Amino acid sequence: MNPRTHGTPEPATTQAGRRLGMEETIARAGVSERLLRQCEARGLVQGAFGRGYTHEHVGVLRFVRRAHALGFGMSDIASLLALRQDEHRTSAEVKRIVLTRTEELESRIEELLATKRVLERLAGLCLGDHHPACPILDELLELRGFSG
Repeated sequence: MNPRTHGTPEPATTQAGRRLGMEETIARAGVSERLLRQCEARGLVQGAFGRGYTHEHVGVLRFVRRAHALGFGMSDIASLLALRQDEHRTSAEVKRIVLTRTEELESRIEELLATKRVLERLAGLCLGDHHPACPILDELLELRGFSG
């Protein structure tokens, strides 16, 4: 018997119809309250307001967390969730979203590599000794030479 429920046994955690509180849902899904609220605001987790969350909500939140960790934006995550629930989807639709994300990552990688080359060049200009003169600061002030 659970003293919080005044003698009523607490439902088993595997019981399909059991509603979970926000803290338990967050813990089980491994998400932040902020991400949960974003999902609610976008309608990705529906019907939870005031009634608790279901194990299905936990599954959706885990899906969102994993997709978010891979860098998908909320609109793409919503599309992926919709495709997950669409029995008539084609795998080509899912693949298109993923390949678009890989193209975005490739572009970002190129930008980061160009930035890295500029920083390495700037570091090469500086002696790094005990004198105050520093070509890095001069370059940043003048905004010269920033082509990768």
